[in-house]
Amino acid sequence: MATPYQMTQKNLERLSEYLRALKESTIEGKIFVSSRDIATKAGFSADLVRKDLSKAGCFGKRGIGYNIDKLSDEICEILGTNRRWKVALVGFGQLGQSLINYKGFAESGFDITAIFEIDDKLIGEFFEDIPIYDATQMPDICERETILLAVVAVSTENSYKAIQRCFDAGIRGILNFTDRTGFIAPPHAKIRNVNIAIEMESLSYFITK
Repeated sequence: MATPYQMTQKNLERLSEYLRALKESTIEGKIFVSSRDIATKAGFSADLVRKDLSKAGCFGKRGIGYNIDKLSDEICEILGTNRRWKVALVGFGQLGQSLINYKGFAESGFDITAIFEIDDKLIGEFFEDIPIYDATQMPDICERETILLAVVAVSTENSYKAIQRCFDAGIRGILNFTDRTGFIAPPHAKIRNVNIAIEMESLSYFITK
């Protein structure tokens, strides 16, 4: 595979959608797919699919299309999901419990292996064999277990301290489910903010307008 150009966030998000389309095609028993097949399942135009895949260094064969297994492997290599990642869950309230039950993480190669809490009643317990640690132990546990990714699902008032703990623990990637955004990540780290209320507000705008 050719070395891909620098990918934008939108490029990467679409590659993830293409990967899911390829998995669906595999379930259907297909070996090869066209850009139009991927576009139909992913909800984009065939031209955009070809442009994205070409930019990523992935090329099909004229008249045949893309070999699904080969293309899936190439996309996984670009996304870094050709390996399994250990993930820390910070906050085990209602949202945290919902997130840990989401099977999509494990299916995509992300295993939540440690939970960090400030509630003394939870610390020392286990959830489905996943230990719940004192949040102050995060640097030691993440270093020992080589955990580089974290999902933060704490209250707004605890969000700053939780995000800072992640940075101090050497976390490189944070999926932030708190209501607070605007955190400035150090050069070696990346934060993705997921605010469900904002997404719903965007939907309400399109509906009303």
